[in-house]
Amino acid sequence: MTTALPSPRLDPALTDRLASGADALQLWLIELRRHFHAHPELGWQEVATTARIVSELEALGYDTVHGPGFLGNVPRMGLAADPGPGAGDTGCVALYDTGRPGPTVCLRVDIDALPIHEAGGNHAPAAGGYASQLPGVMHACGHDGHAAIGLGTARLLQPWLGTGRGKLKLLFQPAEEGGRGANAVVEAGWMDDVDLFFAIHLGLRVPSGTAALKVHGFLANRRYGVTLTGRAAHAGKSPELGRNALLAACQMVPALHALAQSSAPGTRVNVGTLTAGTAVNIVPDEARFSFEIRAGDSAGLAALDARCRALIEGTAAAHGVGCEIAPAGGAEAWENPAEIADWAAEVNAETGAFPALLPDFLFGASEDATNLARRVARRGGRAGIFVLGADLADDHHTPHFDFDEAALSRSVRLTAGLIAAAMGLSASP
Repeated sequence: MTTALPSPRLDPALTDRLASGADALQLWLIELRRHFHAHPELGWQEVATTARIVSELEALGYDTVHGPGFLGNVPRMGLAADPGPGAGDTGCVALYDTGRPGPTVCLRVDIDALPIHEAGGNHAPAAGGYASQLPGVMHACGHDGHAAIGLGTARLLQPWLGTGRGKLKLLFQPAEEGGRGANAVVEAGWMDDVDLFFAIHLGLRVPSGTAALKVHGFLANRRYGVTLTGRAAHAGKSPELGRNALLAACQMVPALHALAQSSAPGTRVNVGTLTAGTAVNIVPDEARFSFEIRAGDSAGLAALDARCRALIEGTAAAHGVGCEIAPAGGAEAWENPAEIADWAAEVNAETGAFPALLPDFLFGASEDATNLARRVARRGGRAGIFVLGADLADDHHTPHFDFDEAALSRSVRLTAGLIAAAMGLSASP
């Protein structure tokens, strides 16, 4: 049975209070976002980030599940073999139960950073004194803003949650980059009772003051780590006795990229890392590389996946090297159903959060919130992933990335409105 969408109409008194409350939070949201920006942490390593989030949530009176209890014993793809203290047990969920029958509503935000060295000079975070304090790690995709929006939503709604129906989950997800964290959240069961699911993403060249709700073209993707094992030999005296893992990898890399030649939209292959060898006079006996594939739908991805595997395994056999192809994450294809997009548009009109809406928006990349959305949809729930406009200093995943912080309070106004409509909140007890 498909979950019925609630009325998008909001209590007018509550609408006014959400609007004024979101505006009043703007300076706090900026301060919070800049704190997260200055202290970025990679996926599965968001220990301090999670601690700050949990502290804020518990101060507001939410029940939280964090630490080992959050994901339990489910696999964490990409977790280091010898993780540091707390690594792998990051992220959390805040819970509020009204005690009245109603839907279970979930808002998801992601919290991890990227392995990018942040720009200096006149780059706004550097000039403003809140650039990354961890060399080589940077919030270059807006997840610092997402974390702030999640906490702002929790703070704005807290006084009114007792007037509603059902349950609320605020999910602060680790390890989105690489498509790893959502898989763990799904396997841990956090989506199994969700009736209405929302996720957000800032920027993506949607201008400030504009939101994209009719979003489609989320690419399906998979990521792999490949290990090639050959045999070492003296590179000058007896190279024929070796089996060159590096040479095998170097033939695989351009051949994999060539597989992206396709008339199907969204087909992508990218080899992102390659390491091999120990010395210039030794035939390399090991090589490792990582790659990702993307496609516009799951069937296209499966076909591309099979071709990539055949290429890697065939080239390895030709070179006489062993190969291991290990999954490292992935995301599903997705498009927002028209019903959820139209409903969200009506809620946006009620709240006045974003003055303009795009009639159509092609996401054109991958986002592992799709794994959460598809799990909810398979159970008959409703799900939408929305893009909230924020002018950018440079593109996502670049050293000069930054976004218009005016989007923070607008975003909180909309996310709070979505939850208020879903749970039937009012301004009166």
